[in-house]
Amino acid sequence: MHFPSDTEDDAKDADNKKPHDVWTEMTDKQKQEQQMREEGEDEKSRQAALGEGFAFRKTSFGTAVQGSLEDLLVSPSAAHNTMWLGTEDGCIHIYQCGDPENIRKSKNRTKLQHTAAVQDILYLDNKVFVSLANGDMVVYRREPGCGWDLQQPITLTIGNVNSPITRMLAVAGRVWCGCQNNIMIMNTTSLTVEHSYEVTDDSSRVINCIVSMGLGVWVSLLGSAQLRLFHATSYSLLLEVDVAPAVHKMLAGSDAIIRQHKAACLRITALLACKDLLWVGTSAGVVVTVPLPHITTNTTSLRHVPTVLGSSHGHTGHVRFLTAVELSSTKRMGNVIMGSLKSGNSWRSQDECSSVTPALSMLVISGGDGYEDFHLSFPSDTAGRDDSTNHLLLWQV
Repeated sequence: MHFPSDTEDDAKDADNKKPHDVWTEMTDKQKQEQQMREEGEDEKSRQAALGEGFAFRKTSFGTAVQGSLEDLLVSPSAAHNTMWLGTEDGCIHIYQCGDPENIRKSKNRTKLQHTAAVQDILYLDNKVFVSLANGDMVVYRREPGCGWDLQQPITLTIGNVNSPITRMLAVAGRVWCGCQNNIMIMNTTSLTVEHSYEVTDDSSRVINCIVSMGLGVWVSLLGSAQLRLFHATSYSLLLEVDVAPAVHKMLAGSDAIIRQHKAACLRITALLACKDLLWVGTSAGVVVTVPLPHITTNTTSLRHVPTVLGSSHGHTGHVRFLTAVELSSTKRMGNVIMGSLKSGNSWRSQDECSSVTPALSMLVISGGDGYEDFHLSFPSDTAGRDDSTNHLLLWQV
């Protein structure tokens, strides 16, 4: 590249200088011409890449992301809606949610490989937190309105192979990490652990489930039927609730051998906070609810233990999960077991509800093996037939 100079000697001196020296002596006009030439070369490179079916996008962190035109030329809103799926072999599959048909066909998918099994995934404050079985936490970032920087994640060592982070939850702008029998509270800006405490002094107990509602955080331990309620900001223990008596009451009409077996290995398997109730799934297949107490910033303890109520509709096997969906209008439910709550915390089946029902607001769903009506004092005609079949039970709340 030649740059004109006033004299031949100046031209020779310019030739002997380093590139950055030449750049400092460029006039404004020369700089403009240089920029135009570079932009032209970049445009040719981009056009060549596009002709081969590839595209590049530069992230706000200075890295480049390569993908198909179909991936990168979608609308900005669709490109930012993603679903992250972690697997036991350490892979995370990221699906673009703009086209459900491509999700079904595994198109528009990005694959990230990690060094250990994925334990949990949490999104908060434009960051995705991934906990691994080796005790590491991998953090992926993005700036508002931009895509994810998948090439430069931040790796933090929080636990170890023997005590990895098994559960994560967003509480009051912080990430609560369940690590063995400890809770660690992480700041999402500094990515440092601000506080930690023991849920129990038994190190063999692992945190199994954790949910929050308002200023209350409910925690259950693996192999236990007890719930612990902690304050979201002071981290103090407010309450302990044992769900075993309510479960035993629902099992009173079951076969004696089955009842003894379920009672001996009773434990909490799923938690869900929905509206004013805490829903608890158990290994016995019984679903119980606990009224959520009112907690303020000054609450240090709770005097009264809330009443634990069992549902007559449950599963033959373990309750695998609990979730809730919002409904905009009343819809007829077919081939499902559906119940509702009425005043006095008593249960009634959908058949007992009036023919004209108000618009539904939330639908609580439990998943598990088989279906069982715990109000029946004698086996039904279908008892044992569908014990191994997955069932979804729905409640109107």
